[in-house]
Amino acid sequence: MEEAPNSILEEGSQTPDQDTDPEIVDKFSPTADDISQCPDVVQNLESCNWEQLQEKFVEAMEAHARTEQGLQEQTAQLLGVFMAWSQVTVARDEDRAFKRFKTRMQHVQNSEKKLEDKRKHYANVVKAFESALALLND
Repeated sequence: MEEAPNSILEEGSQTPDQDTDPEIVDKFSPTADDISQCPDVVQNLESCNWEQLQEKFVEAMEAHARTEQGLQEQTAQLLGVFMAWSQVTVARDEDRAFKRFKTRMQHVQNSEKKLEDKRKHYANVVKAFESALALLND
């Protein structure tokens, strides 16, 4: 079974030859006035060395690829700096939170100790009053 030359196209879709709308063709087709206004370009295209143009294109693309690679490396370095900064920030926040927790725990423990001391003191005062009452009743 022989495959269609353009097997990517779905059934019912148009091939590039079928979708040539006359308005689009007229819009993008050069007119005689356009060509007469650019005779140098037409002559340059006719005398152009296409292999040399292709080499220049490849060189330009390679230069852009190198520039893009440099930008990617710089972005990766900046991302590394950002990650280190964010980790330091997280560590600092965790350290501060731990210190706040310790301070709160100390405050609660001190408050509990003071409350226990007051309870003992009041218990001793009550015992003293009870013993004083016991002495008065005897």
